Amino acid sequence: MKASVKTFTRFSSAYGFRSYTISALADSPMHKIPFSLIKLIDSSLSSFAPTTTLLFHNFSHSIDCNICNTLIRRYTDSKNHSYSLYVYTQMRKLNILPDSSTFPSLLKSVAQLSCLEVGKSIHCSAIQLGFASDIYTNTVLVSMYGICQQPDDARQLFDEIPERNVVTWNALITSYTHNRMFREAVDVFREMLGCGVKPSEVTMVGVLSACSHLGALSQGKWIHDYIVRNRLRVNVYVGTALIDMYAKCGDIDEAKKVFETMGLKNIYTWNVLISAYAMNGQGEAALQTFDRMVVEGVKPDAVTFLSVLCACCHQGFVEEGRRLFSNMINEFRLQPKIVHYGCMIDLLGRGGFLDEAMEMIHSMKLKPDAIIWRTLLGACRFHGREELGEFAFRKLLELEPTNGENYVLISNVHTQKKKWTEVGEVRELMDSSGIKKIPGCSSIEIENAVYEFKASDPLERGHEEIHKMLQDMKKQLKLAGYVPETEIALYDINEEEKEHNLIYHSEKLALAFGLLHSSEPTLRIMKNLRICQDCHQFFKLASAIYERNIVVRDIKRFHHFSGGLCSCKDYW
Repeated sequence: MKASVKTFTRFSSAYGFRSYTISALADSPMHKIPFSLIKLIDSSLSSFAPTTTLLFHNFSHSIDCNICNTLIRRYTDSKNHSYSLYVYTQMRKLNILPDSSTFPSLLKSVAQLSCLEVGKSIHCSAIQLGFASDIYTNTVLVSMYGICQQPDDARQLFDEIPERNVVTWNALITSYTHNRMFREAVDVFREMLGCGVKPSEVTMVGVLSACSHLGALSQGKWIHDYIVRNRLRVNVYVGTALIDMYAKCGDIDEAKKVFETMGLKNIYTWNVLISAYAMNGQGEAALQTFDRMVVEGVKPDAVTFLSVLCACCHQGFVEEGRRLFSNMINEFRLQPKIVHYGCMIDLLGRGGFLDEAMEMIHSMKLKPDAIIWRTLLGACRFHGREELGEFAFRKLLELEPTNGENYVLISNVHTQKKKWTEVGEVRELMDSSGIKKIPGCSSIEIENAVYEFKASDPLERGHEEIHKMLQDMKKQLKLAGYVPETEIALYDINEEEKEHNLIYHSEKLALAFGLLHSSEPTLRIMKNLRICQDCHQFFKLASAIYERNIVVRDIKRFHHFSGGLCSCKDYW
């Protein structure tokens, strides 16, 4: 066989064949392999052309499991996942039995293609062929079920696996995170530690990501402490995940500390810190970090510019935003994507340059999407440009006829102008089309537990203490000058009902609960929608009267309320 390997190597040099093809064939039990078969295999691996079909058609008797495994692995690694499945189907047609090396790569391709039923079939085949106890196959199966949005199946399989390693546990953490089941991901991490399994860097990145989405700062800090206590290696990925966690929990000072202590940083690390400053209302710091990044020789990418443009948006730095957008194209040779144009439309619109925003939309090489038109509509609401708002709304109806947010925005434009007939028409259109507003939902973390609240009357849920607290808060705040902004409430109910609806916004429920049950100087609230004007004013006054710092993360940004002021300076 050694002589054959030398012969293959000589031919590979002459014809440019890849060395891994030779290695695969050297391991094959066959004594005689036609050179034309070698050429076809190499062509299949390098070009992903129909040569794979020719390979199985012309050399079916010379192909074995090793060759198929090589093809599947290379196609999977090269993200040509449909080819991986094709090879497997040809294997089964030729009655070539898979071995333990077949399934891991194959199932990765199945997951990326979201072929759940195919994955289940392969799972059954693996069991029938005696690989039910194979740790590598089972690990990828857990991952496959998670990626295919079947986290319960992933958990059931995990519980039945006779042998697990840290990679298997990571697959189950990842499964929950992929399906936005972040609490479950954190629970799995704790369960993992309870079983005595030492987490890897991948584990830490996964669980920190879950804490980021939950806004669970206490749990994130506990994990950071665990890393320090157990002297786990903080590589660039763990460090970046820590920065992201602190940033998305509203603790920008800790995020900066982690950044400064990191030895190795990559582009993602810089981007996360710049984005952190932007989200938390520190636009100047975001721009300074961008300048420092360039000086230190790190070339910004499209994500970097998205972050600095967002920073300009949140602070109203119109001129700086124009300059950065120009530099992105002319100096760094980066082609703006739709999200970059969205930032510029937002920046110009908020700044009152609505005509310039429209000019940019018309000059875009990309087709404006719903985000562009919704951003313009939001700016029209802010500046009272009713006619232009109607134009943007019509464009949105073409693209997203069932998105309730669009109807709310145009209704607010009419409300600002006190055009109640038009407001009523929008309401009727929503009702007749069966379109509903997304309900407000807020959460607050207290002593490592996360509590969620939906916009509703807490009396229906037996939360009398919250009801009483809110009434007391409203009295105290009114004495300090709070006037409910009832114009944003439903137009066809009386003032008392409008005030009643406003007081039970989900973030106010979370705030009342936090004041009742936490003595921490800072309360952190997460909301699934943009904070409304009334709640913004309410929270400013509450931060002064109750002498608490209040951090609210809404869908757009962070608001840090302290002493009656907000970090956004009422520009959001």
